[in-house]
Amino acid sequence: MDGAVFQKIKAMERRLEITLTAFSWMVTVFLTLMIVVDVLGRFFLNRPLPATWELGEICMPYIVFFPFAYALTRDNHVRVYLVKNRFSPRVQDRMKIVTDLISLAMCALLTYVSWGRFWYSYTIEEEMMAAVKILWWWGRIAMPIGMGLFTIAFFLQLFQRAVAGERKEI
Repeated sequence: MDGAVFQKIKAMERRLEITLTAFSWMVTVFLTLMIVVDVLGRFFLNRPLPATWELGEICMPYIVFFPFAYALTRDNHVRVYLVKNRFSPRVQDRMKIVTDLISLAMCALLTYVSWGRFWYSYTIEEEMMAAVKILWWWGRIAMPIGMGLFTIAFFLQLFQRAVAGERKEI
């Protein structure tokens, strides 16, 4: 792959991951404000918001899955270096490629499986048992989107490590 093409793909992926991460924190702020209004309404007016719990369940996948790729690109994932640091830098590079391959395969599998679960929920118009009509697929779409971008981020990282031969942490 041409270096310029790779850089364009990487730039598009970074813009998308930043957008999804920003959406994630906006959902977090929305969820926080919704809970505050619900508690205040329940305490002062004895009138809580309907379906606060259920809407919280719908919001959680956006908070969890959307920032995965951003954390990977910024190298903010939790790592345990207990065993890895005992090897030479060359062996560590090989280990990182192997773990990236395994992670890529798992992310692709989770993307595929979660897409199937989302699509099934969407086609049958699966509803939550709530005071208002809430469709389950609103929350289920977050996992395939987030895991799909995570898969792309792992692929780009693996490509950069293996093919381009870059040693630096991405």
